[in-house]
Amino acid sequence: MSTAADTILDLVPRLDAATLRRLYDQAGAALARHDQTAPHRRLPSESSCQAALFTVPKDIRHLDADELDRLTRAFVAWRDAGRSPSVRRARERMRLVYTLLRLSGAKLGEVLAVNERSDIDRAGCTVRFAGSRSEDLSRKVILPRAFLDEVERFAANPLNRSLRGELFRLDPGFVRRKLYEQARRAGLPPGRVSPTALRHSRAVELLRSGVPLPVVQMLLGHSSVVLTAIYCSFSDTDCQRIVSRCVAKETRMKTSARNTFFGTVSSVRKSPLFTEISLTTATGQEVVSVITNESFDRLGLSEADPVTALVKAPWVLVGKDAFRAKTSARNSFPGTVTGIRGDGVAVEIMGQLLDGTPMCALITAESVESLDLKEGDPVWFFFKAFSVIINIP
Repeated sequence: MSTAADTILDLVPRLDAATLRRLYDQAGAALARHDQTAPHRRLPSESSCQAALFTVPKDIRHLDADELDRLTRAFVAWRDAGRSPSVRRARERMRLVYTLLRLSGAKLGEVLAVNERSDIDRAGCTVRFAGSRSEDLSRKVILPRAFLDEVERFAANPLNRSLRGELFRLDPGFVRRKLYEQARRAGLPPGRVSPTALRHSRAVELLRSGVPLPVVQMLLGHSSVVLTAIYCSFSDTDCQRIVSRCVAKETRMKTSARNTFFGTVSSVRKSPLFTEISLTTATGQEVVSVITNESFDRLGLSEADPVTALVKAPWVLVGKDAFRAKTSARNSFPGTVTGIRGDGVAVEIMGQLLDGTPMCALITAESVESLDLKEGDPVWFFFKAFSVIINIP
């Protein structure tokens, strides 16, 4: 076991069965409300579980969100390209097997043993897996209702009557071959796609979504949390990012400023009247502040000191890409609009930088209209160095 995995195990609390079951139900309910077949391109938000900030060991073969999306679309295109209804039905059956593998994180043998008539509970949005070995305990995994509805429609088709109770019981070799074929069609490297890789991918996806480690253990049917811990490793950089997020959050709770950057002083440049301070955050962002020499002396700052940079929302400007070259602001960061809230005169633009840092700008309603801002739009957040307040944590 690696040192990182040992650290994870030390952090896992000793949860009783009732607590684990409650966490499992909460996580499952959240997954059932969200269609997991959609591509995941969201960046970690301020409310995301800090466990999402981890590194997957190189020996864990898995697919990222974009690769999973490409593979899913390849299966759909392959099904739709069938020349006859019988061929399309056969391909749809294979697509359902793939989707169950992709969403459940179950082993291939467990998926192929599912009886859609007795193991699927559509009311509870669950699929029961008996375990691939006789000594394994059965478990229930919550899946999106949309997928279970697809299974129900396929099984209810009179032409598929002969498959009832055995819809998922395909030959393992056939399933593997089709996975490899669709991986090639999706442009994925040879050997990247397998039932095991899909299981690993689901585990990583759940952990990055903030599902607690013991809950992922239950979902995958691991006998010990030690087995689940192999999916995440925390480097020094990961640890710094997690701690900086926590410290930044604590700092934001003590100030009215909506925008907070936590980092260390990376450079200091003085003039007869002012001092320019550059701080670098744990994620590599550089924020520049200009303060008076008297303020700098009062703070007693020097390079490598930890500091917090605060920027009030009215001091933050928002622009599309074309506006970036037309501003003299020293601080300019790309991000995405996550929310828009206004009263007809002033509008609060909430966003997120590429590293997950939340941003808030207060601009006029007329500016929102002229920029044609909408949720999900890529934008630049920028503010002048004189607008940055330096605070010592």
